Amino acid sequence: MTGEHDDRKSRALAARAAAGAVGAAAGLAGPGGALAGAALTPVLERAFAYLDKRFFQQRMVNAAETLADAAQAAGVEEDGFEMFIEKLARDEQHQELLVRVLSAAQDSAMRDKRRALGRVLANAADETGTKVDSELADARVIADLDAVHVRVLRIMSEAPRHLAEYATAHGVDPQSARRWYPYSIAAADSGLADAAPGALLVLERHSLITKISENHTPHGGWEPEYEITGYGDHFVRLLATPEAAAD
Repeated sequence: MTGEHDDRKSRALAARAAAGAVGAAAGLAGPGGALAGAALTPVLERAFAYLDKRFFQQRMVNAAETLADAAQAAGVEEDGFEMFIEKLARDEQHQELLVRVLSAAQDSAMRDKRRALGRVLANAADETGTKVDSELADARVIADLDAVHVRVLRIMSEAPRHLAEYATAHGVDPQSARRWYPYSIAAADSGLADAAPGALLVLERHSLITKISENHTPHGGWEPEYEITGYGDHFVRLLATPEAAAD
């Protein structure tokens, strides 16, 4: 109880200090600004206290939810949950993974992203050595992905309609025709028209997709052509909803 009280007290002091700092910064404009800054400080302090209460609680909920996701993915029942957590903290490698995953989960509003982080923990629970290092790498990538990156990656896990139809007509597996341009991604999801080029660069940096070539587009000009990698397919599975994962 004392620890909880001290924690609340330290967060209140931090909110007060932050509000004071913002108020002081407002005073840099001159005497009028200084007066406004001083008057603003109590308001900012209340705002910080409100945000701290709201988001601190949500961060704890996110972390707990991710641990529950991990246990579910690992097939752990309620009576085995404590032993499961002990596995996730049994050595320095697992402890680093646990801290990294929970930190990323706390700060993410994306349910699919938190679920993927839970699956990373589940995958590492019974593993050691290089396998845990691999899960650490996955956690780093997941933490760097935003909703737009996930949308683009999911689109690229399928073949564009015209290529899928061509492949099917010629007796070829459509999954071998998963090649996309920024313009074709925008055609599949008009909301990605402006975001696709930047998202593709992030996905390529993490080796989730690879650049195949550059070609003319139907609209004139040149665009790079990309294809999802096996590593990208792995992430699509990690990020899958429970319904999609069951298919």
